[in-house]
Amino acid sequence: MAKTTSQLLVEALQAAKKAELDNIVQSAAIAATQRTLLVNKGYLKQIIRGWYLLDADISQERAGESALWFDSIWYFIAQYVETMCGNDYWLSPEASLDIHTCNNNLPPQIIVYADNSSPRTINLPNGMSLFIASSTNRPYQIEKLNGVNAHSLESALVLVGPMSFANNIVGTQLAMKMVDISELTKAVTIKKKLTAGNRLCGALLAIGRKAEARNLLTTMNTLWPKGVAPVNPYNETPTILGMNNKESPAATRLRILWANLRDDVCNIFDGHTPDFVFLDRDIKDTLSMIDDIYVTDAYNSLSIEGYKVTTELIEKVAKGDWSPETIQQDKDAKDTLAAKGYRNAFNKVCALLQEAHKSQEDDLEYLVGVGLTEWANALFQPCVDVGIIKIEDIAGYRKGPIYIRGSKHVPPASEHIMDCMSALKELISGEENPIVRAILAHWFIGYIHPYFDGNGRSARFLMNFLFVQGGYPWTVVRNSHRSQYMQALESASVNDDIKPFAKFIKDCFITT
Repeated sequence: MAKTTSQLLVEALQAAKKAELDNIVQSAAIAATQRTLLVNKGYLKQIIRGWYLLDADISQERAGESALWFDSIWYFIAQYVETMCGNDYWLSPEASLDIHTCNNNLPPQIIVYADNSSPRTINLPNGMSLFIASSTNRPYQIEKLNGVNAHSLESALVLVGPMSFANNIVGTQLAMKMVDISELTKAVTIKKKLTAGNRLCGALLAIGRKAEARNLLTTMNTLWPKGVAPVNPYNETPTILGMNNKESPAATRLRILWANLRDDVCNIFDGHTPDFVFLDRDIKDTLSMIDDIYVTDAYNSLSIEGYKVTTELIEKVAKGDWSPETIQQDKDAKDTLAAKGYRNAFNKVCALLQEAHKSQEDDLEYLVGVGLTEWANALFQPCVDVGIIKIEDIAGYRKGPIYIRGSKHVPPASEHIMDCMSALKELISGEENPIVRAILAHWFIGYIHPYFDGNGRSARFLMNFLFVQGGYPWTVVRNSHRSQYMQALESASVNDDIKPFAKFIKDCFITT
């Protein structure tokens, strides 16, 4: 008896699952008929010729449109380069520095060096490319980062050019805070980089690490009798933060960004004074104002996750429980329940405002901490009640990676979220300007993406909680402006430019 299409699909998925490594499948690893079936059904998406992404998100046709691609890109780079050049290769010092300092924004071109490799460019999804070139300037040390061979932090700092300090002030400042001075000194002397050593001494002085700069200079003076002199590589003064070596670099990056961007928000909103004093105003009037705008405000945010091919998924396919039709049915059910969840979360925001007013509570670190937890849980409690998702899925912060379709920003890894959220709550509490608090808090929730879903809704709830607590009206981001909204968020996340987002919210602020 001939096998059914479902049986053939299950066999093909099992073969692909056996062949994949970190979601990457080489075409030669599975039979051509199985590969063709999986491509036609949407489970295999071509990255480049001969290489595929094994991805259960069959709603997307191309690898670059899949959220899972962003989880797999570095592993693809490692596998492809090792196939072409062997294991004797290394990522450029600039890209290595980005990974060390938790800069997850993907560059337009990834550069890899290898011994005796002819130059070649490989076009990747989303307009990115991989450039492989030969180099004899080997790193001081190589580490495995995200599956790919990369410079150690000290090696990257010694070998990046001066423009990296001028153009990547946040990343290089973070690196200078994190660096092991002993290893940095070894890297400078072993690689015999006098100019780089002078630049690094100047960078250390610029961020307030005077003793470390002097120690590096002392060693350099023994090697180079002439020419040793610190050179400040920064075109602008870096933000000097207290040392906290136990904190994740992703969290320290947040602190630097907040300090660097707050003045832009202040300037854009210059002259916007509060409409009322929250603690002095009758809370009934405030809650009435908020309730009047509920219908306009109540819409769902876009939040996207990648699907991975698992044993459980293969079993669903075998039973006929995983198809475009069943996916749509699940989506429709979740959309219906999301409306109830949004109302529940909205009510929780109002209840916390009432609690803060009654107790005259102004401990924002506490209010933000309990508020975000209550709102995120309320958004998905209806889905838990009917068994679509499990209670443990909404408990705490997300576990594992999450990706934003269409964005070049990749949120911090899950192991950094606790530090990031602690830093964010401290920053909100320590900020004196209520508009800065609200706008940067909104952006950073999207930047961190702490939850498995509902991050956009949580970000807007937090923004409006802080607006109202600061004496400003609830502000609506309208669906008709979604494209502009997403572009403004992307500009902030990828280019460290908060001005478009602040101007966007200002326009919403005025028209609400």
